[in-house]
Amino acid sequence: MKIVEVENGNDIGQKAAEVVIRQLRDKPSSVVTFPTGNTPLPLFRELAAASKSHPRLFEHAHFVTLDEYADIARKDRRRLFSWLSREFFAPAAIRKEQVIAFDPSADDEAECRRIEERLEALGGLDLAVLGLGPNGHLGFNEPGSCFDSRARKVALAPESIVSNSTYWGSEADVPTHGLTLGLGTLREARAILVLVSGRAKAHIVSRLLKEPISEGIPASVLRLCPQSTLMADRESLSVAFRR
Repeated sequence: MKIVEVENGNDIGQKAAEVVIRQLRDKPSSVVTFPTGNTPLPLFRELAAASKSHPRLFEHAHFVTLDEYADIARKDRRRLFSWLSREFFAPAAIRKEQVIAFDPSADDEAECRRIEERLEALGGLDLAVLGLGPNGHLGFNEPGSCFDSRARKVALAPESIVSNSTYWGSEADVPTHGLTLGLGTLREARAILVLVSGRAKAHIVSRLLKEPISEGIPASVLRLCPQSTLMADRESLSVAFRR
């Protein structure tokens, strides 16, 4: 796994946007997945701006949602697809037929099978842009997730519920289960870019880089992936490099 250090979160947005834009210029029909949360917001702003300067940049691409809360209505305010629509799909004028999204109200097994089949039909992920959870999760692949796992329904770990509560008001407002692309699915991406910023992530970044590779730290599987890059700011790398 390659490590790219940047100064701060805004720099992550600019540098990550360069990676995404280069991918789409090299292969306009690329299949891409993005995370939700605060870390990718600068990236989405950069991409939305790029779509104005280059209106055809995203024209042939497909976007797959990385994860979604389970057992909620399609129009639930907490739906992660709505988050991505607000922050990226709508500002970048992405058409709905370009997006493959989990339906949180559907039968979970059938829905996860549908997502995997659509991905396979498109030739798999070209670029997986990911965030890093406080317990090392990728998507909703919590500690204990198998490294060869596929899209499935999972129970959210307590740490994830606490982390997600900042978006929805309280822990009681966070759904207890989610749908997610599996680690095996993500590992097959032709390029993987993990975005991390802030001192709050410094300890899990240190564990990711220094502790043995294990399913207890799901993101540690990326150390087995030569096509993966960790793009992190100085604060998030401060413990790993003892600053």
